[in-house]
Amino acid sequence: MEKNFYDTNILIDFVREKQFEIIGYTSILNIIEFPKAFVLKNLDVIFPNMEDYLLSVLLSKKLLKMGTPIPAVDILIASIAINHKLPFVTRDQHFKVIKVIEPSFKLIFVQDHKPDK
Repeated sequence: MEKNFYDTNILIDFVREKQFEIIGYTSILNIIEFPKAFVLKNLDVIFPNMEDYLLSVLLSKKLLKMGTPIPAVDILIASIAINHKLPFVTRDQHFKVIKVIEPSFKLIFVQDHKPDK
């Protein structure tokens, strides 16, 4: 079974619902946004590397050209997911724009995420 890469809003749901086990990945940037995510077991943390930063610049240029810039941190988070070929789970609408400019982005967009109990 393929592991997912979780955005901050999904991590918040898990902690809020007191479900402290999540199998998958997130980035150090998501942990910085929501340090309480450290209570989640089996969540591997990925640190950005040079390839992630380079892809972020390319994506940022494309987004600016389209007239749809999004926060730099979110571009970097998406770049990490793309480079690691991981499905990215989020509720943030602006990640849909990245899917438009980068078809290899495996976006799992959820309206309302409630962890299984």
